[in-house]
Amino acid sequence: MRIRFHEKLYSDGISDRRLSFIKKKVAKASPKLNLFLITLPFGKQGILEVYWYPELLQEVYRKITDELVVVGVAYDRNAAFELIEQIISEVGVQGEYIPVKEFFEESR
Repeated sequence: MRIRFHEKLYSDGISDRRLSFIKKKVAKASPKLNLFLITLPFGKQGILEVYWYPELLQEVYRKITDELVVVGVAYDRNAAFELIEQIISEVGVQGEYIPVKEFFEESR
């Protein structure tokens, strides 16, 4: 699985320098990062997904050929869900639909 960080990346107060360090460690599949990644969903259903980074290093995830697009980084699960709330409030709700994928496509 290839992990790509979106240019519009949300974080829970992580500095740009630290984010750069995190991106390099993720690119090298370093097992020493203890953080949560907020991603666009793999399939066509869902809005956003949260993964504990070490979980993504397991063999079952390494066999996936799809690209995982990271839109948020947080140090703990609660901060990750707060970031999701922030993203959704910025995206807005259109009826019963939350256009998260479209929001991130526009900013590419």
